[in-house]
Amino acid sequence: MDKCKKLLAAIDPSQGIGLEIGPLDSPIVTREMGNVRYVDHASTEDLRVKNRENPFVQLDRIVDVDYVWGAKTLPELVATEAPFDYVIASHVIEHVPDLVGWLSEVRAVLRPHGVLSLAVPDKRYCFDYYRQPTTSAEVLEAYLRRQRKPSFRQIFDHEASFATVDGHLAWDAGTAGPPTRLHSLREAWDVARRASADESYHDVHCWVFTPASLFRLMASLIELDLFDFLVSRFFPTASHEFFVSFRALDGSDDRDKARAVQLKSLPVVSDDDTSAAARYRGRPASIARRYLGRLRRILGRARSPLGR
Repeated sequence: MDKCKKLLAAIDPSQGIGLEIGPLDSPIVTREMGNVRYVDHASTEDLRVKNRENPFVQLDRIVDVDYVWGAKTLPELVATEAPFDYVIASHVIEHVPDLVGWLSEVRAVLRPHGVLSLAVPDKRYCFDYYRQPTTSAEVLEAYLRRQRKPSFRQIFDHEASFATVDGHLAWDAGTAGPPTRLHSLREAWDVARRASADESYHDVHCWVFTPASLFRLMASLIELDLFDFLVSRFFPTASHEFFVSFRALDGSDDRDKARAVQLKSLPVVSDDDTSAAARYRGRPASIARRYLGRLRRILGRARSPLGR
């Protein structure tokens, strides 16, 4: 099954209306396939200028962007057409500075039982190889801070750990030879310092996942009532990416019951196994709830002297 079929496994684009985030020049759903709207961080013209020297982008195939997602929230941006039946985001979730906030905004524009379909790079088989998987503590801090840009830590980590195999940014499992780091610590430090000085936006992978680490994170967010989806479909890593479709809750169920259903929907996968079919079992993460309360109190004390 190819990438498009996996992303559309829980979606019928010929029915209803959908939203695709960041399609650039290769949308999963074309306008010929169904009623779809395209969202990106820049207009079509600006994307063409930005990618003028990018050999991997066909400028004449960049889609006509319907919505530019910037200052407004996604619900504000698409208010006249929401709710949508599905949202597709291929290699987007790892870039968003506030993961929980992003998921919340996507849920807000979906119908009950609507689908969020994701393609996610597996850090074991791409330039994130040397980075540690994202933890719930990191995601919660970004949410509480309402982070709008990648942090300086994320920028440094991205640059210092960036690696390739024989010049390739992504590779198949079993590829011979260890990845080679491209940047020295000094070079990574210089990039982070420049980002600190000019306050410009540096697009990096804010979050780093394997299938197992993503579902562990989802379990924590479910326990904290910060994730209003359950897993509908999951396809383990093929080449350098894996695929997961989430179905939005309808909000009518008892919260404890809904939480149990969500946890049960999470595939149990091992980082050592990229091909086994997923089993389903919930995993509690009650320690995360205690952490979130503690972190809220710490940030509250830190903000109060500044009058925030």
